[in-house]
This record gives sequence, C-alpha cells and structure tokens, in this order.
Amino acid sequence: MSRWLRWGGLAAVFLVAGLQTACVGGDGEGEGDTGDGSGDATVAVALGKPHEFGIELSVPSAPAGEVTFEVTNGGSLPHQFAIVRHDGDPGSLPVTDVNVDAAQVEILADSGNMDPGATASIPLDLEPGGYVIFSNTGGHYTAGMYVGFTVE
Repeated sequence: MSRWLRWGGLAAVFLVAGLQTACVGGDGEGEGDTGDGSGDATVAVALGKPHEFGIELSVPSAPAGEVTFEVTNGGSLPHQFAIVRHDGDPGSLPVTDVNVDAAQVEILADSGNMDPGATASIPLDLEPGGYVIFSNTGGHYTAGMYVGFTVE
C-alpha cells in the first residue's frame, strides 16, 4: 500500500509543478501575440492550495489586456474565484460579517461555488493596476483566502 501512497504523492508534486510552470504570453512575439503588441496572458489559479484556505497563482502579474484565469479547486471544500480591482493591501477589502461586502466593491468576475476538483476558465480584459483574487464563500476571505495580483 505504501507504494501507492508514494506514487500518489509524486503525482501531486507533478500536478503542482505543472501549475507553477504555466506561462504568461504577451511579449509581442510568438504564442500569445495579438498582433497589436499587447499579448494575452494565462494564469493558473489553484484554490485550496497550499492549504485549504490558500490560493496559488502560477505568476504574480500579467501584462494589461486579456488575461485568462484557469481556475482549479484543489481543496476538499467548495471554494470561489472572485476578483476585484484594488490597489491597497489585499487583506483590506471591506467586510460585512465574514465576507467581502459586494455592495462596496465591483466584483469583475465570480465563479460561484466550485466543488472540489472543479475547473473554470475565466477571461477578463484587465487594465494596469492592483487586483485581489479571493474566495467569498462562507468566511473564506476572513480566513485568509486571498492573494494580490498585478497587471502591468
């Protein structure tokens, strides 16, 4: 049985490594080129990683323009992908009770609750600045399930 556990652990390492090596296009040459000098970017987002209330991004920033977030819920609980424009501390979004107050921020995209193992592809046209990616499911934001993201 321990052989199977080792193989499962090895598979998990390769999965995480694959998420971390997702690339960002947009240098104006080759793949991702839109022809006008502003490339497209793809960002892998792992919800529930490296711990249940964490979010891992394959890259911390992307060029302005179309950014596609390839989201996977790698946790064991339902999580949500939401993103807002915010130039401050990612932990300083307005909160009512235990969730981000959606009436006080403009949520640019919201996946809704994603069950464990679920995936979503979320394309957005983003301008330069700071953003916060978070889960607004049942207190996840106040539990620390957020990360800053920069568009250059």
